This record gives sequence, structure tokens and C-alpha cells, in this order.
Amino acid sequence: MRKKVIGIAAVTAMMSLATGMTAFAGQWVTDHTGYGEQQKYVNDDGSIPAAGWFTDPETQLVYHLDPDGYRMTDTRVEGYYLDADGVRQEKTEEEILREAKEAARKEGVRNPGKGAAEEKVAAGEAKDRAAADGTTRRIYISELKVINNQISQNVSLARADKTIELPGSENNLEAVRSFSGGESGTFYTFTVYKTKKASENAASLTYTYDAAPEADRELYNDAYAKTVISMLGENEGKAVVDYVQSQREQGVTKLSRDGKTDAGNSYTVKYNNNRIEIAVVCSEVKAEDNTTTEENTEAADTTESTETASETVTAKTITVGAGAAKEETAEDTTENTDAQ
Repeated sequence: MRKKVIGIAAVTAMMSLATGMTAFAGQWVTDHTGYGEQQKYVNDDGSIPAAGWFTDPETQLVYHLDPDGYRMTDTRVEGYYLDADGVRQEKTEEEILREAKEAARKEGVRNPGKGAAEEKVAAGEAKDRAAADGTTRRIYISELKVINNQISQNVSLARADKTIELPGSENNLEAVRSFSGGESGTFYTFTVYKTKKASENAASLTYTYDAAPEADRELYNDAYAKTVISMLGENEGKAVVDYVQSQREQGVTKLSRDGKTDAGNSYTVKYNNNRIEIAVVCSEVKAEDNTTTEENTEAADTTESTETASETVTAKTITVGAGAAKEETAEDTTENTDAQ
């Protein structure tokens, strides 16, 4: 008798549990409204879910309900497309990228001073590093300028042949550092590009092997290698320098290579008859939040009026050599096609 009572109690408990589990189940019902047939989800107790995103407990499909509880169809909500049945379609990578770029663009316009502050911080931290690790153009080139200036200063102090000039110039589009002189002409040119108007690349380097004066050739080769590392990172930079040198030693006269820097930027290498060209394009992905940002340099930094028919480029030229450094300013007027 005791076993029978226990068995009945167990069955009763299971039935109660089953009843509780289905108490919140429901179904889609169709109403005929002034807008045609519309569907809403009705729980077994007659209640309807709150307006907003709703996940069908049975199918796990996601819908968006309007204030009356009806599922919305053939429209977009918060960037998501709801198909003809109201089912939310996940965003494509292209849509996510586009939204992130637009958000970053708006943020840059709202707070132009933020970018300048970030540049100063990046430049200060770069003094103690051999490579730039920024992934946005503004941060990346701020770091590179500091590192490259140190490389140039070290060359200026250590070289034996003082006839080689180490000029540097900068305007509102780019900053350039080069080594040139004698029969060799210019054998090293390093450039950072401040805006996409100047170049899709954020930085580039052109170097001609065995063109520097023989007395200082190792010094300039070392400066070239350090510049590559500053652009690509300590691991990838050294790998590229070693790879190109090994190919040269095997008699290879032409090669190309694509890859990613240590920080995740894209780079290309082209080598042809002792002349190497390296270019880097920033990924524009911020490391701290993994979102993609579009260049806002022009929106954040521009000081010219749209009514002006031409823009003035102020350039600063610095020559590093045995003599004292000299600075001069020049104004170049170029047509502002945007103002037309």
C-alpha cells in the first residue's frame, strides 16, 4: 500500500511539473487589421510579449514586435533586415563594417581634439620602441615619425662621409626623409602620408642596395633594416629583411611579397635590381575595441573655408648634416577641386 501511495504521488508531481513547463508556451495567431493580416505571439495564459526583440521559444527565430505585439516584416530595425515573415536576418560583414565606419566618422567629427591627443600619447610612447604598432593612419604615422627621426639622427652622428645629405620635409599631406649625395643620388626615401588624398598607403620606403658610400654602407644598410622593422614590426620586419637578403645572395633580381605586419596592417614588398620598395596600408581597426574606423583627418583637422578657391600648403625643410640644421617655409598654391 505504501509503494502505491508513493507511486501516485510521483505521477502527480510529474504531471504538475509538465503543466508548469507548458504554462508559458504559446503560438502565433493571425488577426485581420486595417493593415491586413498581422501575426502576434500569444502565450497560453493570453498575454503577449512586450514590444521589441522576441525569440520564438520553439524555433529560436528572432522577430521584432511592434507596440501592439505584431511582428514587423520586410523592414529594417537597428540595422537588421526583417524578411517577409518577420524573421531577423543576421548582418553581413560588409554591413557591420559600413556601420562601424559611419559610427567612427561621426565620433571623429564630434570630437576632433580626441585624435590629436591620441597622436601625442602614441608619439611619446614610440620613443622607447623599435616598431610602430598603431593600426589607424594617424596613430601609426605619429609613431613612425618619432622612430624614423631617431634613426636619422643616429646616422647623422655616426657617418664618416659628411657629404651625404639627410634632408627632411613636411607639409599638410606628407612627411619625407631621404638620404642622398654624390654619384649615388637619392638611395633612401621614407614617406608617411597623412591623408588618403595623399596616398592610400600610410607609409612607404624606397631603398637602393649598395648605393651608399662604401665607407658608411653598413651604417645605411642598418638604418634601412631598422626602418623596415619600424614599419612592419620586430618579427615581420626582420623576416622581410632576411628574406630579401637571402634571395639577393642567391642571385634573384626581382621578387614581390605581400603580408601582414605584427600589428595587423597590410604591406607589399617589391624588389627589382637592388631597389626595394615597401608600402603599408593601415587596417583601421582599433586594438582596444576591435572596431573599424574611417579616416577623419580632413574632417577633424581642416581649417580652410569651403568658399576658398585654393589651399595653401606650408612646408618645412630640415637638412641634417655636418652644418647647422636649416628651416625654411614655402607656400605652394594648388587648385582645390573640392571647392568648385
